[in-house]
Amino acid sequence: MIKYGTYVSPLGPITVVSDDEQIVMLDFCKCAEESLVDNDSFRDLFKRFDNYFQGKRTEFDDIPIRLNSNSFRMRVYKQVRKIRWGEVATYKEVADAVGTSPRAVGVALSKNPILLLIPCHRVVAETGLGGYSRGVDLKRRLLELEGSLRKVSSIATK
Repeated sequence: MIKYGTYVSPLGPITVVSDDEQIVMLDFCKCAEESLVDNDSFRDLFKRFDNYFQGKRTEFDDIPIRLNSNSFRMRVYKQVRKIRWGEVATYKEVADAVGTSPRAVGVALSKNPILLLIPCHRVVAETGLGGYSRGVDLKRRLLELEGSLRKVSSIATK
């Protein structure tokens, strides 16, 4: 059974969708019909979000997710899921790890259906932040919250 939840974060509403056992979508939006929302189903995840948005080190890599994507994107997402709180990786570093180009990594990440759990905001350009499907300002705020914004500056000045 498909379940929907809405979490109100300091950076805006987050909608989560699960198929009972796995998260299939997580996005910064209020995009679930209110009558379908069952936040009790996401109680544990939302407690983690509380910690995360208070700036406490929080990892999400143990939360089961289900992706309906091609094998290339799956490789990129799996690699990006390894990037820890407070760390960043460049598009080039991710590309080298999966055997492709930085541009291809950027395109794959622009299709990421499970934000935060697949932390594509932690992938940055060698010259600065790079892009983000929900806007560079949100990416900057997420990196700031995680204490890794200064690392972006050090990458860009190399």
